[in-house]
Amino acid sequence: MDRFSTTTIASSLMRLSLIGACAITLSACVTAKEQQAMDRNQCAGFGFEPGTDGFAQCMMGVVQQREVLEENRRMQRQAQLADDNRQREQQQEVYKILSQQRSGDKRFPVCGASSSGGMDRTTMTWYGPDCRAR
Repeated sequence: MDRFSTTTIASSLMRLSLIGACAITLSACVTAKEQQAMDRNQCAGFGFEPGTDGFAQCMMGVVQQREVLEENRRMQRQAQLADDNRQREQQQEVYKILSQQRSGDKRFPVCGASSSGGMDRTTMTWYGPDCRAR
């Protein structure tokens, strides 16, 4: 393999990554057949001829890039959910501490809307597993 073909392949792969990222964004709006046709057109646009090793590698690269980006998105969503849960738990702990400070009773907080439980609509009082007995 000479220097020119290596440079051409490297350049094509860089363009493939960029175009692949754009294609992935749009891929949620198309069917699998449409996505495959777009991938074929993309690789043909890079100058690869269908049926060649270069074309096959280009198609594999497009699919792999899409899979990597989707995995990254999934991991970001999981991290965001975990962060949201941590923040919610911290906020509930703050509410519990503030409630205990207001009531002066260290054993049981005064229950409120942030408590895990609910409101008894007949007596209009909050209840839950960590609340004072009614």
